[in-house]
Amino acid sequence: VLANQFPYCCWPQSLLVILGFSFEDNITSGDVDTQRFGVFNVSKVRTHDDLMQDGLLKKGNNNGTFVIIGEPDIALIKDTSTDNKYCIEICGLYIYDPITDQVKPRSVADIAYWEMDSDYNGTHFVASSLHFCGGDKKEFASWRKGLDNISSQITKRNAERTLRLEFNDEIWDSLYDYRSEPIDYRPGRKICVRVVSQFGEEASKVLEME
Repeated sequence: VLANQFPYCCWPQSLLVILGFSFEDNITSGDVDTQRFGVFNVSKVRTHDDLMQDGLLKKGNNNGTFVIIGEPDIALIKDTSTDNKYCIEICGLYIYDPITDQVKPRSVADIAYWEMDSDYNGTHFVASSLHFCGGDKKEFASWRKGLDNISSQITKRNAERTLRLEFNDEIWDSLYDYRSEPIDYRPGRKICVRVVSQFGEEASKVLEME
């Protein structure tokens, strides 16, 4: 919020920022109210209520609250069974760790599910398809090779229990995949992919057909 309100190059030398959870009614979550008091510009910033949750603020240099920054590793694959159609394939996920200042890769086995907006307008994400994947690396490798369906069945049971729904095998086979259904090739078409890992990390990426 402060970075948007006050670019670093424009910050006054006498700036006092007050962070809090309870201010006047006109200051809502994320708002900034700035007033001049003598030589100080005093900004009252309404902090998000999530920071009050137990466990988010911990002691130690390696703990704290931060925003996850990442990007899915995706590929546009030509569908050999049809003409002029392509599929989106999930290859992995890259997450930036602000503590170590490193980009850490996540494998496809670490992804819980992913969803796609096949006609992204640049502002609103509307899911056109959703797919589950993941399982531990050994299970997922077996599933990808077609040796068994251990990982698929485990994920299916977990999804049915969580959603309180039942999926027949034909529907589940289309839901449990690391590759999307074929979509028409159209120059300028934007595709937005949102990935959620088994650790709760979420990241999105927009791909435009050329």
